[in-house]
Amino acid sequence: MNRLILFASAWVAHLPAAQAGDAEQLAAMVNAWRAAPATCQGKLRPAVPLLTPRPVLSRIALRPGIILLAALDSAGYDPEVADAVNVEGPGDARSAFDILRESYCATLGSTRYRDIGAHRSGNEWTIVLAAPTPNPVALLPGNAAAAQQVFQATNAARAEARQCGDSWMEAAPPLAWNRQLADAAQAHSEDMALQGYFAHKNKQGNEVPQRAEAHGYRWRHVGENISRGQTSAQEAVTGWLNSPGHCRNLMNPKFTEFGAGVSIRHSKRPAAYWTQVFGAPR
Repeated sequence: MNRLILFASAWVAHLPAAQAGDAEQLAAMVNAWRAAPATCQGKLRPAVPLLTPRPVLSRIALRPGIILLAALDSAGYDPEVADAVNVEGPGDARSAFDILRESYCATLGSTRYRDIGAHRSGNEWTIVLAAPTPNPVALLPGNAAAAQQVFQATNAARAEARQCGDSWMEAAPPLAWNRQLADAAQAHSEDMALQGYFAHKNKQGNEVPQRAEAHGYRWRHVGENISRGQTSAQEAVTGWLNSPGHCRNLMNPKFTEFGAGVSIRHSKRPAAYWTQVFGAPR
């Protein structure tokens, strides 16, 4: 009897050379199946992107009692999404693939994943499918360039009328870049990234009015949006637009000047901290 299992349990092991080759063959079969249109659950699906084989995923085998995400973390892989499928009984990769495809075609053909690893231990076969958490260090063009992208995306958003929660906001004039506001925004992003907090009030108890003044800006109106975790300027601006209070700040016609700052917290899981500072001078 073949035994099929799908659960979030795993352990890390090293494969003998012969079994490693069989596991690689299983991963290759998954990719070959994804590369062409195929029937899944009675429906024809189009070809989907190939998955990248990752040795770190191939060292993981399902076992009861060990959490998949914990095993990935121990192996140094930080997943945005991860799943595993398992079959016990087949003596070769083709038989294992046929059984797994029959029961888990939607998982094996999902576009949520980017990486794959396959493991064989005796007649037990495991496929791990995952997508790594986006790394802002690799994706962002640099703090200054990312801040300018926020500026451009913000003015593009202000050019169109939109609904911000319960408020209808007309299109607003473009903002002018202001170095003092940009310095205040960059300093706050750097402070949050360095000290590992996320708040409008910094560790000294200062909020955006005090921080803008500390950088020499004399304001009549001042406001701030912050965000954490996005890996592009457009993603950050879209997130603000989808939040009513942030959206009203961004679309507020009283603001005429603007600065943005971006900083990355370098840790096991890097994260970008984004700050917009809006102002109107006295």
